[in-house]
Amino acid sequence: MTIRHLRIFQTVCRQGSITRAAQALYMTQPAVSHAISELEQEAGCELFDRISRKIYLNETGKLFLEKASRVLEMYEELENGAQKLEEQATLRIGSNITIGYHWLPLIMEEFRAVCPEVPVQVSVAQAREITGQLLKHEIDLALIEGPMEQEELIRIPFSSYRLIPVCAPVCALAGREAELEEFLEYPLLLREPGSAIRDTFDSMLRVHNLTAKPAWTSVNSQVLIRAVEHNLGVSVLPDVLAESKIRGGTVAEVHIRKWRLANTNHLVYHKDKFLTAPMQSWIRVVKTMSKRAE
Repeated sequence: MTIRHLRIFQTVCRQGSITRAAQALYMTQPAVSHAISELEQEAGCELFDRISRKIYLNETGKLFLEKASRVLEMYEELENGAQKLEEQATLRIGSNITIGYHWLPLIMEEFRAVCPEVPVQVSVAQAREITGQLLKHEIDLALIEGPMEQEELIRIPFSSYRLIPVCAPVCALAGREAELEEFLEYPLLLREPGSAIRDTFDSMLRVHNLTAKPAWTSVNSQVLIRAVEHNLGVSVLPDVLAESKIRGGTVAEVHIRKWRLANTNHLVYHKDKFLTAPMQSWIRVVKTMSKRAE
């Protein structure tokens, strides 16, 4: 029993004749008769009384027509409104913590202006966790900083930031040049392992055969900047957070020789992911922000 069978049946009922239904459907009369026979066979009952070479919808057929009409109405709504369903489907976005704090609200604001009816569900976590969610198809699109090695993922860079070593203004390192080893002698206030900031810092240390032994570990950069302000240690923070504090005089930059640390922010999605219209709109919004940054 198919939608085709139901449509032919409905047309026969409306026309009251196999011949007229065939004309309305641009089909041959035998083809219509065969479709009705198939439908009755699958339904397991006669839907028409055949008297004197004419057909009459019987009581069973009337009940069947009522239900068939509802099915066809729902099918037509689904067929005609499939594109609108994309706007009703929840867009699942993942973001690592730094991007979630500094860039995601701006992206969300722009996206709402373009797609105000699309519901958005956001997950903010470590870069590694967000990458895992993307690979397991638990989210649709992600905003992730730092390097990624997974070949299954498509990466579109949209912004970047420097990592700045900082200390309290009263610290002996404030405003002067220092060696990396000297910086590591102070209590380290660092992001947690698995965060893009920490991974980038640890990668740089490994190049110099050094290891970080943090006194504090936090998932929140604001906690670390507060601890630095109270001269509890030194930290490595993104410029979007550190520079305003440096200008305000509550923290100071440490000028470490040959320090060149930066992270690139990427819009990421699985290469096999089907991109709906809202997803494509999200990608355009992020790309627009990237052009503005240039």
